[in-house]
Formats: sequence, structure tokens, C-alpha cells
Amino acid sequence: MASLSEPSAAAPAVSQVVCVHNRNRDGYEVPLALAEAGLLSGFVTDFYADPRLHRLLPRFLARRYRQGLPATLTHLALGSFAVQYLAELLKVPMQRVFGLTDRLLGSRAVRLARRQGAGLLAYSSYLDGDPRLGPGAAVIDFEYHPHPALTMEILEADFARYPQVAWSMALERKAAGNKRVNDAWRYADSVICASAMTRASLERAGCPPERITIIPYGSDGNAPDAVRRPDGPCRFLFVGQGLQRKGLHHLALAWQEATPTGSELTIVSYRTDPGIVPLLDQRGITVLGRQSREELNALFRSADVFIMPSLVEGFGLVYLEALEAGCHVVGTRETGLPDLNLTPQAATIVPAGEILALAETITGLERRKAAGDLDPAAIQAEARRWTWKEFREAIAAHVRQVLDRVAVSGTN
Repeated sequence: MASLSEPSAAAPAVSQVVCVHNRNRDGYEVPLALAEAGLLSGFVTDFYADPRLHRLLPRFLARRYRQGLPATLTHLALGSFAVQYLAELLKVPMQRVFGLTDRLLGSRAVRLARRQGAGLLAYSSYLDGDPRLGPGAAVIDFEYHPHPALTMEILEADFARYPQVAWSMALERKAAGNKRVNDAWRYADSVICASAMTRASLERAGCPPERITIIPYGSDGNAPDAVRRPDGPCRFLFVGQGLQRKGLHHLALAWQEATPTGSELTIVSYRTDPGIVPLLDQRGITVLGRQSREELNALFRSADVFIMPSLVEGFGLVYLEALEAGCHVVGTRETGLPDLNLTPQAATIVPAGEILALAETITGLERRKAAGDLDPAAIQAEARRWTWKEFREAIAAHVRQVLDRVAVSGTN
């Protein structure tokens, strides 16, 4: 494929990229990777905290900073920030707002890349058509969700079986029409994603396989050493939005089928589909709303099993958080779990939407807990094989390779 950024034989070498995303997506790991490798020309975002102003900022803004990612490299789209802040004050659903703010951020990043003679690394929702950069400048698309075409095929089939998730389905149908997310890969010289699930969805949409590179996420390795949980009931934990795609309705139905004796399921969700709420009214289930980071860490450390049977995930960072805390993890093939190459000690992968299989898994893990067969320290050791440092190094190596290839030949 000829590069979409129109390189020529006489094009100067392009050795850096502009990166763009909203808020603190993925903990700033992607722009940090570029900064560490000297590949970051500029980082466009809505707001980033200059450390000299930390004492003057409210806590939620002071957290918008990452050591190693200099504020001097950031370019703030304060209009995007103002729109989001006002929408939250007025309690406007943010999905109505992100379309506008993503467009503002994306156009700002393209202008900056053209001005600086740099390439562009954009999360998919910020690529609004062909960016038409300067000669020899590569465009790299980071796809953090599976492509909407396969996503909707999976969710529509599930909705036909479980009409009570109509509220979730309406949200998904509305989001699926986002042209930027559907078409971003078409304008990229390279596409990065975090899982084989996302790769499969892109190939299904028509993206050439040779254009796609999988780089799984990592963990920070800073969690306290995991210790064996006390004897007693098996403690299951779900953390995520209570929506169809997270499989919460499947989990509730499987819990009902398994009829666990003494086990506990804690569900942490700040937003739950009204059609799923009645399914959660069962013995042993406790539902919590939004939790602080400290409260979440405590829940992970006290749980035996983290269980989130998603129908579709781009990766599922929460799985690694749970593993690093020493939780056995239950998920599906349609997530990033298969990409982590975990042993049966650390993870159980179940077929998505199979209630009986999920119920049997719950019962089996109850027995394993009673038999002392869940070893948090061994689980944590497997999680620590996947680090953010290695993720950043892989991102930097891939970006450098793409920049060199496009600058020299203009072909994939």
C-alpha cells in the first residue's frame, strides 16, 4: 500500500510523532513510551498538569501528570477541556460530548504534526479522515476497542437471547455509528492493538493483517506482595460498567444457576443497565457504586476470584490489576486474557455467553478455594511477567520501525 501521507523519494527523514488522546487514557503509557525513546514531538490532550502548579490544582486535575512525560511537550486543547467540564457540571451524558471533543483534539494534533513535520500516533477516535501529513510522515492508529462491525454482530446476537439488556443495546447502537472509529485504520500506515480479539475484528472489517501489530498492556508491578486469603467462603469480585458487553447479565444468571453456598460476589459498578439490576437481587451478591483507588485496591486484595465474562473487550486492563493483586481471573476468549498466556493456576477462560459453563466455573472455583488450591503469590508472579516497561519499549520499537519504513519507501 502506498503511504497515505504521500512520501516522496526526496522526503526528509521523519523521526518523531505527535501523539493525541483525551484525559489520562491508559495512564499516559503511550506518550510516555514515545517521550522516553525521544520519539515524541508533541502530545495533544485536553489538560495536563504542570508539576509546578500541582498545589494549586484540585486533586482530580493534579493527577493528570506522569513522571517522565514533560509538560513542555504537551499542547492543551483547553476548549475540549472546557466542554467536558461544563458537560459534567450540567450532568450531560458524556457520550454526547466526546464526539465533539475528540474532533477538536484530533484536528489540533494534525495541525501540530504538519507544522512540526512529524508523524502522527492517534488513538482511533481522533483520526477524522485522511490526515494528509507532510512528505514521509507516518500515520499510526492505536485501536483500543474491537472494531464496531464485529462488536455489534456479537452484541446483537446476545440481545436476541437476552432482551432485558435493551438499554445497553441502545447505547451500543448509537456508538457504533461513529465514522472515525469505523474508518481510522483506513488512513494508517500501521495499526497497533492490545489483543488478538481486536486484531480479528479489524481483519473482519477489511484491514490487511500485515498492517496490524499486537502489543499487550502491562502492569506496574508495584502492588504489595500477595498473601494467601483467609479460609472461609470464596470471595468473587466484578469491577466494571454493568453493561451488556461486560457480561454482567451472564454472571448474574450463572450465579443463580450455580446457587453458591456461602460464597460472596461483590459487584463494583458506577453505571448498571436497568434491565440487569433485578438479576442482581440474589443471596450472596453485594452491589457497590464508584469506589476510590484505595477502596478498589483493598477489594482486589481481599478477593479470591475476579470474574468479568465480557462479550467483547479490546483488552481489559482490570484483569491485570486483579492478577497483580493475586486474584484468580475468569474471563472469555473475546478479551485480552488469551494474549497473556496464563496458566490454569492464574486464569480460567470460559466461552462467552455460556451460562452453564460459567456456573460450573463458579462451583469449581468454590471447591478450589476450599481445597487451598488458589495461590495468590503464584498468580501475582504470572502477572508480573507483563510490565508497562516492556509495553513502552515495544511501542517505541514499533513506532521507530514504522517511521523508518514510511520515510524510506512509503510502502507497508
